[in-house]
Amino acid sequence: MDGKMIRVIAAINRLFSYLSLNKTVLFKNRGTTLGAAGMTLLFLMMATTTVFAQFNVSGTVVDDSDGQPLSGVNIIVKGTTIGTSTSADGTYSLEIPSGQDTLMVSFIGYIQQEIPVNGRNTIDVSLAADVAQLEDVVVVGYGTQEQQQITGSVSSVKSEDFVSGNINNASELVQGKVPGLTISNAGGGDPNSSPTIRMRGVTTFSANQEPLVVVDGIIGASLDNIDPNDIESIDVLKDASASAIYGTRGAAGVIVVTTKSGMAGGGQGVSVNYNGYYTVETIENKLEVLSASEFRRLSDETGIGINDLESSTDWYDRVTQLGSNNVHSLALSGGTEHSNYRISGNFRDRQGIQKGTGFEQINGRINLTQRALDDNLELNFNLGVTSRESDFSFGEVFRYAQTMNPTAPVTDEGFENTGGYTEIGAFDILNPVAIMNTSFNEGKRSVINGSLKASYDFDHLIPGISASVFYSMEDRSELNNQFFSKTNKWQGQATQSSLGAGLANRYSSNNTSELFETTVEYVADIDQLRLESIAGYSYNDFESENTFAGGGDFVTDAVEAYNLAFAQDFSQGEGTVNSFKSTHKIIGFFGRLNLSWDNSYFLNGSIRREGSSRFGVDNKWGTFFALGAGIDLVGVANLTMFDQFKLRGSYGVTGQDAPFNGISKLRFGPQGNFFVDGSFVQSFGPVSNPNPNLKWEENREWNVGVDLEALDSRLAASFEYYRKNTEDLLFEVQVPVPPNLYPTTWKNVGELENEGFDASLEYAVIQSNDLNWTTNLTFSTFNTVLKQFISEDEIFVSNAGSPGQNSTPLVRVKEGEPIGQIWGKKFAGISEEGQWLFYDAEGNKVLNDETTLEDERVLGNGLPDFSLGWTNSLTYRNFDLSFFFRGDFGHDMVNTFRLFYETPSSISTWNVLQSAFDYTELTSPPQFSSLHVEDASYVKLQNATIGYSVPVSETAYVKKLRLYVSGNNLFTITDYKGINPEPRYIDNVGGGGPLAPGIERRDAWITTRSVTAGVQLNF
Repeated sequence: MDGKMIRVIAAINRLFSYLSLNKTVLFKNRGTTLGAAGMTLLFLMMATTTVFAQFNVSGTVVDDSDGQPLSGVNIIVKGTTIGTSTSADGTYSLEIPSGQDTLMVSFIGYIQQEIPVNGRNTIDVSLAADVAQLEDVVVVGYGTQEQQQITGSVSSVKSEDFVSGNINNASELVQGKVPGLTISNAGGGDPNSSPTIRMRGVTTFSANQEPLVVVDGIIGASLDNIDPNDIESIDVLKDASASAIYGTRGAAGVIVVTTKSGMAGGGQGVSVNYNGYYTVETIENKLEVLSASEFRRLSDETGIGINDLESSTDWYDRVTQLGSNNVHSLALSGGTEHSNYRISGNFRDRQGIQKGTGFEQINGRINLTQRALDDNLELNFNLGVTSRESDFSFGEVFRYAQTMNPTAPVTDEGFENTGGYTEIGAFDILNPVAIMNTSFNEGKRSVINGSLKASYDFDHLIPGISASVFYSMEDRSELNNQFFSKTNKWQGQATQSSLGAGLANRYSSNNTSELFETTVEYVADIDQLRLESIAGYSYNDFESENTFAGGGDFVTDAVEAYNLAFAQDFSQGEGTVNSFKSTHKIIGFFGRLNLSWDNSYFLNGSIRREGSSRFGVDNKWGTFFALGAGIDLVGVANLTMFDQFKLRGSYGVTGQDAPFNGISKLRFGPQGNFFVDGSFVQSFGPVSNPNPNLKWEENREWNVGVDLEALDSRLAASFEYYRKNTEDLLFEVQVPVPPNLYPTTWKNVGELENEGFDASLEYAVIQSNDLNWTTNLTFSTFNTVLKQFISEDEIFVSNAGSPGQNSTPLVRVKEGEPIGQIWGKKFAGISEEGQWLFYDAEGNKVLNDETTLEDERVLGNGLPDFSLGWTNSLTYRNFDLSFFFRGDFGHDMVNTFRLFYETPSSISTWNVLQSAFDYTELTSPPQFSSLHVEDASYVKLQNATIGYSVPVSETAYVKKLRLYVSGNNLFTITDYKGINPEPRYIDNVGGGGPLAPGIERRDAWITTRSVTAGVQLNF
């Protein structure tokens, strides 16, 4: 270990000591207030500078174009690790071994200089911008492309523009930053939930509804397994033209993630980056149910309820805690002229707002690049490892914390069989504290993904030719355990009068993916024509194994879920065991051609011929293609007031792979037992019908847009309109038996049409030496219509549920109508007798039993009409401030909690909402209507961050020290009375799936707000 590394480690140790001491002594430093420990840290680091220096050189570094000083420029003695960086005013001072050394001066976006000292004590440097580096380059399928040449819809977000603060999933980094990309945190404060991602509306009914994720070339990777601190950029391919090169997996868009790598250079040594923060999480919103005193008052007013209980229990308080998130990330990077590396590690310890929930996660990543053979050969090796242990608990804990009688005690001596926890003998009412303490729901997940790419530049042999070979592997293993003790009422079946049987479930899975790809590229410049082309082959092999075992009737709870032999269900033939293994292959041939004439005319085209083993024998292969063209009118029409005025248009065809293996085949499975010759023999029967004609969904999309830049590129804007039609939608439909062997079959049944408008606007409002302010606005509209379906007749999906409304559908699906239509009766009031009143088709007020289906109507729509995101970034000297608002508008939500627990008569069993006082005259049971459908439009302050960068120019080792405080989900403005107004794009409870957006179910997690304090250190 060299001397610099020892000093770096010592500095980090001192920093941790500083954070734990929490000193409050203050002193003044150049008009800035710092902690005493911070001063100590600064002086100790300065003291580590070598004492053998014999020559001092100083000066100023400025921009060659305008003479403005440059802050953060690296100045290193060539061939050593001795160096410094310029301060805010562009000045530097450095002690070097001798007056005959050479200084290497480098800064991102500028041409590096090597300057001999030649005995000079003062050296001023003027750096010229590197035009090649300043070109905006985005990552597209199988390569990169200059932003100016893009003809499709591609948005790029760099690391400096990411959303900051308490970020646990990489998708949150670009939330509200990309028009057309919707990221919804419908899981509320659940630490183990992942955001829901949709690209330009609903594009399919099958399981593959989220965009394809590509991480460093690994197709089909997961955003859950990347530390946000490791990401350099996220490029979003939104339209079919941009994503068609990914064939059967590009219909829902593509998110391309590029992780950080080391910087190549001569003798720069090791760069160490540390990011750490601690987050405190509190309740942002929850349902306002009755307190014990309010419960008794409403019970007295209505003459119903449980009045003989004298306790006062705040069930929310009993199941919640102060949430937290403790995050530490450390990265080491460096390189030479022929190689570079970056090694990083991340640790997260998140404790959820619900007691007993959270996770611990460790990430590790290695990115290596090596060049050889006169730099013609380049080897890239990436390895990522994630290990996570989670405590999921159950969303039902919040549901029953809201409905449990607030006058009941948490425990009671008379409830021995339920572990001493008070349980009420009524339907669907449970003690939430008992659920937490007599059960668990835990999981472990490990993910390993690695890739190796070898690229060779044949330019010295055949000008313009290069080739590459790429191999990647991902292995994902999961183990989940659920256990309900014999004293658990919910799933363990305990009652006040008897112990239950208990229950344990154990689930394990292992999924592997191997990808092999080879490409050949050709690049040529012919006069004013720039030609870039690529052709390749792709082979992707998947294997999946799953095992489940579950049973009850335990001899003892002591073994929990870890020894299922103690469950007597198995010896009695009542346990459940199943497992399977399946494989899947995708093979593709692809090519792309980009043409640019005079840097003003652009033409792009791509094609992919791809096959998937999941489809029917007659439809395994498909062809997907894209065409795009653009023109920059600045040079063509001499529009001198603009820096760019590009018109572009594109058309593309992409596909959607089937949701699971074997979907097109006749499959058999166990179907119980039958008695033969005195013994039982296991029987088998069909579990699916064959469909040899099953094929991929096909997405055809038009996209036209205009990109503008003006005012020396201080103003940038993009506007585009798209229309896409998804044909041959995959859907499971009912079929007659016979002639079919099974009552449902997967078929290609219909067509969806999406159209919308995306816009983004960025303006550098103020640019000066001291103050800078940039504002950015994104805007997106959505409209999804079901053009064709299995039948012209309407169908109804997603029942409200029990008690009493299992036959009450909430959503209508009809050919020719928009997706997401919430359907039902229109509320007209309450009769004098306390009965529900509804409007009939003629507008008359009628009782419930007087209504017919013709009286029902569209009550709202669960999909938003448009979304907004507004970001502001300000810097003033060493201070920085950013704040980010986002919102969705025009969508409605079914508030199922109001539906079931706003009726005063419900207190005979459950606690109810405080708004039940508004309906004291109501005597009827709950009945769904427009009363329970609410406008869920909202705007929220998603993030606000203020930071301070401590001046560190006087030390050669600390390049950056930034302290910051950040708040996430600080407040929400909405008229919605439920928990979370963010769109629900899928309903997994009522059976409607993606056909039934806009339903907030009763087990929804409460939402949280968080405040984060963090530090960023670069050495």
